[in-house]
Amino acid sequence: MNYLLAPTNTMCPICKSGGSRILYSINSEQAAQHFVLKEAEPARFAELQSHIETIWHQPTCRVVQCDSCGFCYSNPYVAGDRRFYTLAYRRLGFPTRKWEYELTYETFTAKGMSGFTMLEIGAGNGAFVKRIAPSLTRKENILCTEYSDFGIGEIQRYGISCLSDDIRAVDSEEYEGLFDVICMFQVLEHMDDLNPLFQRINWMARRNASLFIAVPNPRRIEFNELNGALLDMPPNHIGRWNRQCFAIMAERHGWNIERYEMETGENFTSKAKTFSIYRFLRKAQESRTLANRIRQLTHPYLRRILQVAGVCIYNLAAPGAYTRLRSRELGESQWVHLRKV
Repeated sequence: MNYLLAPTNTMCPICKSGGSRILYSINSEQAAQHFVLKEAEPARFAELQSHIETIWHQPTCRVVQCDSCGFCYSNPYVAGDRRFYTLAYRRLGFPTRKWEYELTYETFTAKGMSGFTMLEIGAGNGAFVKRIAPSLTRKENILCTEYSDFGIGEIQRYGISCLSDDIRAVDSEEYEGLFDVICMFQVLEHMDDLNPLFQRINWMARRNASLFIAVPNPRRIEFNELNGALLDMPPNHIGRWNRQCFAIMAERHGWNIERYEMETGENFTSKAKTFSIYRFLRKAQESRTLANRIRQLTHPYLRRILQVAGVCIYNLAAPGAYTRLRSRELGESQWVHLRKV
């Protein structure tokens, strides 16, 4: 695909500028098909499509880019809710090791941090908090939030408290000014209502608290979209951040950027594997394609074998993309450490 780049006038959620350009438009059917194939699960697909229209209050959505700060965002800028994620995903696991986990852990140890109180927003199955508790701080010092029932169960079984609430709705007085460290790893790109979010974070953070955020690399997203891989589909991901966006929000809400990093060390094999799978899954969204038929198979072993073959077939046509994928600028994530003023 190519981006439309047609000028439009929508207010940027970050810098409040009105000038922007349309990258592409999608409808609720395309969005639902991204998560649940209608050919494989028609009832679940129909329920998801209907709910996406409820979220958007309309059947279509545009992805636009701000001319001023470069923030890419969905229009309407509305995040998926718990029901959306229940319908869109059947979560049975989460990554156990991530670049941003290691970078944050190294920051803790380099600064000699221990015994701190910590909040992790959107903690998955607790992979990061399991890494630091009890080695760096007690389990009792940590609070998590998570939507996934699977993730909540894993975290609570480990002995760490976990709430299923949206963090903006957490207003118990016991959490006011409680946390030395707040983490959001691959969460912020899912969230709307940014000012209330940062206001709630400020309310829960102690003076000089650290806020660690990791989000996808917008260059990698653009590469995927323009080379036949998966779209960064709303209402799952609704915002693509960059350093300037972090700087604007940090200044607005009383934080300083202490350190910013872009992932550059991801090996080519890992990038190529992910890109190959994403191209196959993008093709599987088209009815009556080979990829679509493979994804409909109910026999798990046969489906797995044929998916491997399908991934290879659909990627023979993209040799130039793999050459460009070697760029160090196309790492998966970016990471920022903010310090409360």
